[in-house]
Amino acid sequence: MEEHAAYPAPERVTPDWRRLDVAVNRWGDRIAAGLSYAAENDTQIGRETARTIAHVLGRAFGRMSALAGYGRTGEGEYEQLRDEYLALAQGTETGWVKELVDTYGSYLVREKYPDVQTTTYMRQDHAKLEHLLVPTEVELDEQKYLVHVPGIYGRETIEDLTTTLAELQIDQDAALRAYLSLPDVSAVTGDVMVDFHSHFIGTYPSLEDAIYELSGVEDRIEEVHEYAAERHLIFDNISPDYEALAETMEAGFDIVEDDTGKRRVYAFYK
Repeated sequence: MEEHAAYPAPERVTPDWRRLDVAVNRWGDRIAAGLSYAAENDTQIGRETARTIAHVLGRAFGRMSALAGYGRTGEGEYEQLRDEYLALAQGTETGWVKELVDTYGSYLVREKYPDVQTTTYMRQDHAKLEHLLVPTEVELDEQKYLVHVPGIYGRETIEDLTTTLAELQIDQDAALRAYLSLPDVSAVTGDVMVDFHSHFIGTYPSLEDAIYELSGVEDRIEEVHEYAAERHLIFDNISPDYEALAETMEAGFDIVEDDTGKRRVYAFYK
């Protein structure tokens, strides 16, 4: 049997599970057809299937819930929708409820954040909610910072993360902010600082300086000189193509510009 992710959830209203059962019995065939179509065409679910799932899940909280509203209109505030469906997943061991939450939640995240990154090598449209890194703003002393949080975490976890980042004095650590701003870095880990230090390479005065050192330009230039000397060739100057070098480095390094207006950059191992 497939294992289901734990869904840490915020404070929640007690769902009406009986109404949810009635709704899935009524709308289950339509949802199953939408899921089958997505599987057969190797894609994520369509909008109508997402609305049907939201309608079914929303029955647990009533017509005034954010989920019920999305079922009716196809619109809603992401944070409200997230907190409701995570409350359902956290409040039951029923497999089909967790599957519906995962399917709908994943769709909603991709709808709001089309370029969302994942913690897995699986295709983005196949990745589960727990693997989707949702862009999330945390606010400290009226200053907002962008981090990324797996989709199974809601309001309570984000509030705890904000407290942790305050204790780490993220407002005074531009390199840490740069690291956590990377779209493929989860801010919710066992130890943020251990992860940061294991990936941090250093600070450079400019993007060109970082590329020059990390790509080994000096070694490349030496190789060119040796090659030319063997063929009795003489030339005056070699100019690095920084744009091309940056592209070759993307697989192994992340380089982030300072967010305080200074020209320096921070480099990290992938």
